[in-house]
Parts: sequence; C-alpha cells; structure tokens
Amino acid sequence: MTLPAPKLDDLTWADMMAAIRRRIPAESDGTWTLHAPSDPGVTLLELFAYLLEQRLYWLDQVPDALVLALLRLLGLDPPRPACPAATVLRLSAERPGTPVPVVPAGTVLSRDPSGAVAFSLDHDVAVFPLEPGGEATVWTDRDRTADLRARRGVPLLAGSAAEARFTLPFTGAWPAPGWLSLLVELETPAASPPSWSPRAVPEVAPPAELVWSWFRPGTGISGAFEEVEDGTAGLRRSGVVRLRPPAEWSTMDAGLLVSTPAATYSAPPRLLQLAVNVSAARHREDRVATGAELGGQIADWLKLPGSRLVLPEAADRLLDASLRLADEEWLQAPDFTFGASADRIFVTDRADGALVFGDGLTGRVPWPSDDVEVRYSIGGGRAGNGGMTANWLPTGDFDGALAAANVVRAEDGEDPETVAAARRRAAGALGEVTRAVTAEDFVTLARTTPGVAVARAYAALGDHPGFPCSQVPGAVTVHIVPSVPRADFAREDFVAAPVPDPGMVCAVSRRLAEARLLTSEVFVRGPVYRRVSVRVDLSGEPADRVRVSTVASAALRRYLDPLVGGDEGSGWPFGEPLRQSALLRAVQGALGDLADVAAVAIGLDGAEPSQDCREVPLRPGDLPVLGTVRTRIVPAADVREGLA
Repeated sequence: MTLPAPKLDDLTWADMMAAIRRRIPAESDGTWTLHAPSDPGVTLLELFAYLLEQRLYWLDQVPDALVLALLRLLGLDPPRPACPAATVLRLSAERPGTPVPVVPAGTVLSRDPSGAVAFSLDHDVAVFPLEPGGEATVWTDRDRTADLRARRGVPLLAGSAAEARFTLPFTGAWPAPGWLSLLVELETPAASPPSWSPRAVPEVAPPAELVWSWFRPGTGISGAFEEVEDGTAGLRRSGVVRLRPPAEWSTMDAGLLVSTPAATYSAPPRLLQLAVNVSAARHREDRVATGAELGGQIADWLKLPGSRLVLPEAADRLLDASLRLADEEWLQAPDFTFGASADRIFVTDRADGALVFGDGLTGRVPWPSDDVEVRYSIGGGRAGNGGMTANWLPTGDFDGALAAANVVRAEDGEDPETVAAARRRAAGALGEVTRAVTAEDFVTLARTTPGVAVARAYAALGDHPGFPCSQVPGAVTVHIVPSVPRADFAREDFVAAPVPDPGMVCAVSRRLAEARLLTSEVFVRGPVYRRVSVRVDLSGEPADRVRVSTVASAALRRYLDPLVGGDEGSGWPFGEPLRQSALLRAVQGALGDLADVAAVAIGLDGAEPSQDCREVPLRPGDLPVLGTVRTRIVPAADVREGLA
C-alpha cells in the first residue's frame, strides 16, 4: 500500500477548538461549566489555538536557505546553474590560395547578426583548403561513399582485425600549421552521449585499440601521426578526433587510415558523418571587467552588508565568475550557508548579472579598492539550442575571412535550476540505488553504468566462474548484454548474439566493485548463448513456400532475440526454457493466412530438432540464439500420428 506524503499543517483552528472543548469537562473534573466564547478561559484557548495554527503552517514552509543546507549535508548538488548548449562547428576560409589559417581556441562565433547567441571554440582549428563541394570518401570492404552521403550508417572495423580508409577533400600542397580536426559522428544509443555534450562522461574505456595513420593516395607514401586525441573513445561514441601531423605532412597526404589489431566491438560502429576543419563549441563567451568599468560601483560601497557588483552585458546571461579585489582572490560559492565571516566568497545573480557579497557573518563584506579584475562568462540556457545553420559569423580578426556552419544540432542547453526543481531532483536521488545488496541492485547498477550502453543484465547469486557445479556464498556473477542496433534484422552488420566489449566489462566491473558489500565477490560476464535449431512443420501446401520460410525464420529470429524478443518485446528472459507452443504461436502469428503451422521441433546446441512435448531447459544466465530453421510440408494424417 502506498502511503500519502505527510502534511504537517492539516489541523485548522476550528478542528483544534473542537478537540479542546471536548476535553474541558474531563480535564477540569466537571468544574468548568461555561464553554462559551465570552468565558475568559475559552478566549485564551482560542488565542493559543490561533498561535499554534500559525506554527503548524510554518512547518511546511521550508525556506530556500534550509533547502540548500540540507542538499549540502546530503552530499547532493545545489541548484545547478545554467548549462551552455554545445555543437560542432565546421570552419572554412573565405580567401582561398592563402596559407592555412589557425583559428585559436576561444574564438567567438555567432549565428545571428546581433551576436546575442555566441559560441566559443574549444580548441585551435587549422582551416585546411577544401575542394569546392568536395566530400570525404570511405572504403571498408568496398566503396561506401554513397552510403555515407545518404547517412545510411557505414559499418566500420567489422571482423577480428579490420581497417577503414578515408580520403579527405583537401586541395593544394599546404603544410600543417596545427592539428587536423575531424568530426566522427556515429549511430550510438542515448547512453553514450557525444564527446562535446555536457552529458558526456569524461573517462570512458575504449571498446578496441585504434591506430590512426595517414597516406598519400595513389602512392606508397604513408606515416603515423605524432599525437592523437580521440574524442570518440575508440569509436564508442560520436566525437572530435584531433590528429597532429608530422613535419613532412601536407594536404597532398589526404588519405586517412584507422585500423585495429582486434575489433572487439559488440557491433561494428556505424559512421553517419565525417567532416574536417571542425571544433566543438559552446554557448558561452569569456569576458574581463576591470576597475575602469567597475570603479564607480565600487566607490559607492559602504562597509555594510548587501554589496553588489553588476557586470557589463551580463543580465540574464551570467554563468560564472572569478574576482581579484585589492590583490586578493575571491571565489564563487553556490550559497552563503556554510560561509564564515572571513571567507572571501560571493554568489552570482544571473538575472541581474551581478556578484553578491556576504553580510559579514556568512561571507566577508568587501572593502572598496581601485585594484579590481573580474573574469566572467556569459551565455548558457535554452536560447543556445537550435538546428543546423550555415550563417555563423566570426568576430575579431577573422571577421570577413572565415565562414562557419554547425554540422550537428546545438543541444543540451538548460536554464538555471530552481530551488523547487532541486528539491524534486534530491527526492529522486535519495531513491537511487547506490549500494549492491540484492540481485535487483546489481542489475540496476550494471544497466546505469555511465558512458556505456548496457541494455540488459542478470545477476546470478552464488554463481562463481571457478566453481561452476556448486553455489558459492557471497559470489555474484552479473551477465550483461550490450545495446546494439535492432532496427533491421537483415542488415549485413547485424549482430544476432551481442557480447560486451572489454571496455564495457571493465566499466561495469569497476562500478559494481565500488558498490558491493565488503564480503561479496563480483564477476561480470557476457551471456552464454545456446544455439537453437528449429523445424517448422506446415499442414498443407502453401502457395509460396520461399516466402513462408522467410517469414517463419524472421519471426523466430525476432522472438528469440536477446534484446527485443520474448512475449514482452524486451528480450528473451535469461534462463527461460524453450516451449514448442510459444514458438508455434509466434510463427503462426507472423504467417497469418499464408500457411498453417502443424508443429514445431526444437534442437539445442547442434542437436537434431526433436518434436518433444517437454520444454527445452536453459541454465540461469543463458540466452538462445537462432541457428538454422527448416520448414517441411506434412500431411494432416502425419500430424495426428506425431501428436498421438
């Protein structure tokens, strides 16, 4: 039974007076006989009831300062500030035939002439000259450029040892003045946000070891890059890859090779887009204000609480700030709750674009000084979110010499969190699983491991890999199934039996090791797949036997799938036995009027399919994977004899 949330101010003045009057005869032993409002005693009771009603009301009116203090005591984040949106900008030089320009990190570009929504580059970008309308080409087992152009998802690095070759649309023979920057956009699940996203996980274990190198098309000239910064974490997620070419490299060396000695991916990464001359950019702009701009405000300060410092062009846009006043550093704090009287701290007021100082008890009162410097950032909020446009305008020295377009949507910009929203977030956080005690805890923690996409998990209590025939107290083996594409079962890169890559296993193991009980021993493994062969007996002669066989195979493959199979469509349950009646129902439902299914025979681990009425058992942690499917036509008499 769900209990309602407690409410402390549900007593009214009338309820309290009615309860008090009922108790007067007993408490006074019958000596108090006049209970009318004219009685002085009743008047006093009415006054006390009035005061108590006010205090009961105050119980539910928790001030913001108390909420912030409780969040700090619980180890939770205070109300989160505004979050800047992020995107990836592709730069191009407007003056072809000139040396390759390098656009430094922090360069501001705006997508509207007013400059109200400005983004800053995360890294330096060497803007290499490109062929007009040129596009990158990709070659794996064959030329896949058409698939890349249509965003059909080009599978990369399929097989135990594989490579992919790209040709970048460079022109001329210019040396490299800086890093070569590439956008590698992949088809990935939501649990693996791209490297430029504010939701990205900083440290993600790669699924495979990659080697990036360059070559000159049509020649035998090739070499290695001096340094590689792989934002894709080994092609686990979308990201920006930065490559530092050697001194002998030029734009004639437009070939790019990525290879791996062992492609240990759960499924081949699918490439959607490859772009050059790019950098991640965020909806924020760094500013500096000095005494020349702020001196008038500081001179008006009194040695009293409530001092403020309004920053230029920061109203409704202030993100964060740092202050140096009278050769002393002042630090930004989320609030003054735990500040001491001597602490040089301040909080930011985004609405007014101001720094707010303490009252001398919680936070020091600042003194006026001519020596002041404020470094602050403006931007953030939902205003930075938007689609892909090609009208970005640079500012500063590159005005008119540079063009830019964002090649992915600008997303994840958020307005500042309110105190009420922080309370709701805290209430949800208190219900999150942080310790692995029960089997459900292990499953929840494994599925929510940051940075990796775990679709399903199963915790086998007492299962120890070293002692497969006995139960070991304190041992837990967690079987995980990675999230891989399931939209098209007929694709050539479809993986029927996905297994976790080594990086995913390490990430889940590390998280469970931190959350386990002291006496527990945790092991993380992939599922054990059991190969299933099926024979489908059809009663009568279908009009199109090839189509019937294809439909039956597709229905069984989907029904037994580890991610979208089963009766619920959420994956075949771990250890669920195989029943002929269930498989027959799935096949007949897919065939409809095409044919009548008389019987289904099941074989496990290479055994010949047997038409046995008993269910085929699986061990805990096992999952089926469909092998061969054979269809045969049987007369109605044979069906009755087989069931007799």
